[in-house]
Amino acid sequence: METARRRHAGAAGLAFASAILVIFAFSCVESKPARARTPGDASGPASAPAHAPASGPAQAVASHALFNYEEKDPTGPDQWAKLNKAWAACGDGKKQSPIDICKVKIDKDMGPLGQTYKSSACTLENRGHDFMLQWKGGNGKLTIEKKDYVLQQVHWHVPSEHTVNGTRFDMELHMVHEDSSKARAVISVLYSTKEAGDPDKTLTDLAPYFKRLAGKDNEDEDVKEPVDPSVWLDKASGYYRYDGSLTTPPCTEGVLWNILSKVKHVSKEHIKMMESVSEEPEPNDRPAQKMNGRVVRYFEGEEAKD
Repeated sequence: METARRRHAGAAGLAFASAILVIFAFSCVESKPARARTPGDASGPASAPAHAPASGPAQAVASHALFNYEEKDPTGPDQWAKLNKAWAACGDGKKQSPIDICKVKIDKDMGPLGQTYKSSACTLENRGHDFMLQWKGGNGKLTIEKKDYVLQQVHWHVPSEHTVNGTRFDMELHMVHEDSSKARAVISVLYSTKEAGDPDKTLTDLAPYFKRLAGKDNEDEDVKEPVDPSVWLDKASGYYRYDGSLTTPPCTEGVLWNILSKVKHVSKEHIKMMESVSEEPEPNDRPAQKMNGRVVRYFEGEEAKD
């Protein structure tokens, strides 16, 4: 029997005075994992996080047919840990993702994100709950603390999984990397329909592929023209970094998250395009998880100095 689909209340999008998440004082209140309010529920611009006082091999991602995002469904997020012994971390893990970013510690030593992405051949796949763009043999590398991670794939969540001071954005891009030991690092880009900017040209160019794969679980198609993932990164943006996990089963921990602080524009047409992954639009965001004492570090980008 088909379960009722969860909807996020309010219109998607939030007007910001700037695309940059400027940092203000804010007090984190940690409770059980819960849905953050949507941009449409927020009254005014979202505050960004406050400054805190100074002070193993990867498991394969589970098939999207085995779980969903419905809050009270037998295969929903609060049941993931019970569906498979290998997914125990989804319930008892101490460094789970996503999180609500509401308190950060400035770390000038992190430095800009160094990457060597390039245009290369890739495949677009409908995974049931999201679209994934995967490069054959990987694409370039991301260097973090002298360790090289190769970009494997990108995929999109509508609405965003990570939130800032309880505010959820219209879309989130995950750029998933692996190093030689299969440890993962992810770059996250947040999007709002209310941010100023032009439609994403790469997504517009890929629109025919998304259209042909709409509603077709586990089907894929090779993209004829090479795709350059560097177009999704703003080199001037600062970023937040914390230790987390996969946001889908088996919720493997040991994932190094890097969330850009500069919010990008996304068109309503591109939001609808991402929602077309299934026959009926449904969110694909996991609820925010407990911090459990973790520290979110922040590197201030060039845009914050203008």
